[in-house]
Amino acid sequence: TLGQVYTPFEIIDKMINQVFEIKKVDENTRILDPSCGGGYFLVEMYKHIRKTHPEIPEKHIVEKMLYGFDIDDFSIFLSKMGLVFHTGFDYGKFNINKRDFLVDDLNTGEFDIIIGNPPYIGHKNAKADYRSLVAQKYHDVYYDKADISYCFFMKGKEVLKSDGIIAFITSRYFMEALYARKLRNFLKENCHIVTLIDYQGDTAFKKTGVSPAIIILSNIRNKNTFTYVKKGRDGFEPYEYKQDKLKDSGWIILKDEEEKLFEKIDGIANTYIKDICTIKQGIITGLDMAFIVTEDVIEKYKIENFLLRKWIKNSNISKKSIKYNNLYLIYSDIIHDEKDCPNAINYLSTYKDKLMNRRECKKGYRKWYELQWGRNKSDYENPKIIFPFKSKSNNFYYDRDAYFCSADIYLMNNFKKGLALDYLLAYLNSEIFEFYLKCQAKKVGNDIYEYYPNKLNNLKIYMPQENIAENFSPLENISIEIWLKKVFNIDEGEVNIIKNYL
Repeated sequence: TLGQVYTPFEIIDKMINQVFEIKKVDENTRILDPSCGGGYFLVEMYKHIRKTHPEIPEKHIVEKMLYGFDIDDFSIFLSKMGLVFHTGFDYGKFNINKRDFLVDDLNTGEFDIIIGNPPYIGHKNAKADYRSLVAQKYHDVYYDKADISYCFFMKGKEVLKSDGIIAFITSRYFMEALYARKLRNFLKENCHIVTLIDYQGDTAFKKTGVSPAIIILSNIRNKNTFTYVKKGRDGFEPYEYKQDKLKDSGWIILKDEEEKLFEKIDGIANTYIKDICTIKQGIITGLDMAFIVTEDVIEKYKIENFLLRKWIKNSNISKKSIKYNNLYLIYSDIIHDEKDCPNAINYLSTYKDKLMNRRECKKGYRKWYELQWGRNKSDYENPKIIFPFKSKSNNFYYDRDAYFCSADIYLMNNFKKGLALDYLLAYLNSEIFEFYLKCQAKKVGNDIYEYYPNKLNNLKIYMPQENIAENFSPLENISIEIWLKKVFNIDEGEVNIIKNYL
């Protein structure tokens, strides 16, 4: 509930070295970790100052230069004990206090350096009264489903000296998240971004799914460019980017040649995906172990055949085929009376306690045997394009076989009248569209991208005026690649840019 993620020492060292390259440190420097956790940043900062500035007395460093706040008693204890171990000084000598950085009053312009790892606390994990309080204080960056970590940037800016530095490691999600729009605007308009190190989906933190970014901000706005460091297959690659080119809708940071190609494709593409179809999430059963059954279970319990639907998950989909594992969904939403399906009810009753404990059942929205979110079954029974929510590459598949899909699959249907689906499918699976999509998509793991409806809906494709459906097969993408190269005037150098990016 505290949102704590402990930072690896090699990352702490990287951040401290970056800060010391930018900011001159002397005996008057005041350094704060606003959510000090186990005290790792403070200990490493102490060691670094001792090494680089031996003329500054140890006692002065811990009593006048280093400060730490946290709301957790045990974290305060750990932070102090870490400094006791490395300094030998008395436990009470340290400026490490139980304080809420976001709520407690602090003097404006009090610190030269603010460094740390703000806690990641999403809207679901924060108490309602606390959310309300921070929403009032930090409305410039925090609203709706935003993360409370965003508020640390605004408060950090308030208590930073006019020439001060902020160095935070945080989830890279803020670069693209829908509810980080205000934060992106705040950072772009009120700070100079010195360095942004993007781990591009690599978790970096053990035992968490968090992919981080290190961002270093200066209160001195004397230049428009910053160093963007992107983690790729061959390590970290730095290049310069103009801060005023960052968009509030999402930070798409590309090399010059990639950006020019992206803009060329975007300029020629003429139709938003949201204008030609509807994108919907798959089914949420609420308890897969109950509703997803094998042929053996069906035979053993004699489950009524009219309830059964072929079931697939994310990993079953490729652009050319479905790898079907002979699993079935009990589509229990069409049971009007338990007496009509005694065998299915008998089987599901073995899970009744767990089924009754689902949120929608406890609130009386669903009968105990119904699916949590069964959707509209006609969406699955009719032809549709389906695709995995997370994937290394574009895998759009045209399903004519009425597969029912789990929530890690999305579907496209309600297509615009007259739309050539074979053309659309070939286009969605093309290398040119994959490059265009990945330039904007959220990276959530090593080479894994998120195919989120909000993002897809606002992507554009090229729709020709003439009917060209007969020229393209969904299983043979060679023709679409050749044709799209002509449409977008893609030369061989740009082909290499696309292939290298993918």
